[in-house]
Amino acid sequence: MDGVMIATDQKGIKRSTDNGKHWEWVIAEGGVGIAVERINRGIAAITYSAATKSRRLRISMDKGETWQIIDEGMPPSPLISSIKQVGQYLICGHPDGIYRSADMGKTWKKVLRGVNDKESLFIEAWKNSSSENKMVFKLHVSGDTLYAAVVPAGC
Repeated sequence: MDGVMIATDQKGIKRSTDNGKHWEWVIAEGGVGIAVERINRGIAAITYSAATKSRRLRISMDKGETWQIIDEGMPPSPLISSIKQVGQYLICGHPDGIYRSADMGKTWKKVLRGVNDKESLFIEAWKNSSSENKMVFKLHVSGDTLYAAVVPAGC
């Protein structure tokens, strides 16, 4: 992206405009940068806010200079795990399921229920019986194909 680099950090999201020589905070609100992903014409990020104890989804369409929150139509959660783009859609791995947005995060629609739902299609063997850890969807994209793996929540 023309010398622009975006990175996660224990304090948020950093940006460099000179191939990594100097860095500036672009999101630092007392939380952790969880993930950054390239999307068409921009960047998507997941951050954790210590104040709200939840993860937030954001996008930047100006190489990380400004960021817009895009998770308004989704239940808040400390365990949002992935955000990817497949074609025109943004896809989010959330403990409550997989969500899809056709308008860059203005609205979200649940397209698959969560792995922790009592009516889940997944076998209980996926869960660690000795732990209360929740399971989440971790998303991966190859071409126009989306893969959703069930993994333990957290780092």
